[in-house]
Amino acid sequence: MNSCSRPLLAAVLAVPFQTGAQSLAPQVAASAGVAVGAGTLQVAWTVGEPAVNTMQAGPILLTQGFHQPVPVRLRLSMRAFLQGPYNTGTGMMSDGLRVNGWVPLTEPYTDLGYSPIGGGGESITPAVLAITGPDAIIDWVFLELRDRTNNTVVLHGRSALLQADGDIVDTDGSSPVSIPMPADEYFISVRHRNHLAVLSLSPIALGGPPVAVDLTNGGTATYGVDAQRVLAGVRMLWSGDVTGDGVIKYAGAGNDRDPILVAIGGVVPTATTTGYLSTDVNLDGVVKYAGAENDRDPILQNIGGILPTGIRNAQIP
Repeated sequence: MNSCSRPLLAAVLAVPFQTGAQSLAPQVAASAGVAVGAGTLQVAWTVGEPAVNTMQAGPILLTQGFHQPVPVRLRLSMRAFLQGPYNTGTGMMSDGLRVNGWVPLTEPYTDLGYSPIGGGGESITPAVLAITGPDAIIDWVFLELRDRTNNTVVLHGRSALLQADGDIVDTDGSSPVSIPMPADEYFISVRHRNHLAVLSLSPIALGGPPVAVDLTNGGTATYGVDAQRVLAGVRMLWSGDVTGDGVIKYAGAGNDRDPILVAIGGVVPTATTTGYLSTDVNLDGVVKYAGAENDRDPILQNIGGILPTGIRNAQIP
């Protein structure tokens, strides 16, 4: 850097930039030079070039590359299905919880004991739950980014929304999920409050542009053996982990069947109850122990359907 550039750079570092109409949180597009665009605006730069202007178009705000204090906001365009509400006829998940007004406006995972490192407390407006059709919100899920050298180390965790067509979106109900972490490779896991979690087999490179990660069609390999239920070629998270301990059990201590009976009163097996409950295995908003579309049968089916003492473990370290 020549001597003329130093005073200019010092001034740039010392003075914050403001936009006239709207204040935007700065986002680093890259640490070593990149080209970005929004509409007709295209901007390219490399580290070391003195920048004296601030330019804005849509969501992009270009300032000086040396003084950005916030990390890159990674964006994930993920897809996943949950077995409980999945409908083979439509190829989508039912949105019974949303229709009956049971989906909470604030994520449930913090209260359930999950560890939202760097995240937590995500919330939505009622307008997000007014969306119908393939983009209807069926429930919250919990996402984790894990260290690329050690898939047991969680670096970031946050809640996101799951649409009927399997898209996992941010709290506006439509955008790719945004995560404030530096560009790198990460193992990615998807967790749900009464389904078995799933983890990518290999680290996935994430950067500024949205990265597609599809867990529904085998395009993204998963860790372990039989990590997902496969039905007519469609992959989905195993349902029935009512207790949330990462194990599906039909009988024995800590099984997932008994809490369903307890939830409906513990006496009359044909009774039902409603609400946003982990005992609602198929996520229709109604807890049933017996009868059509009950929540008990999927547990037995998912451990093999024959031996009630069998179990199924989540394939996640």
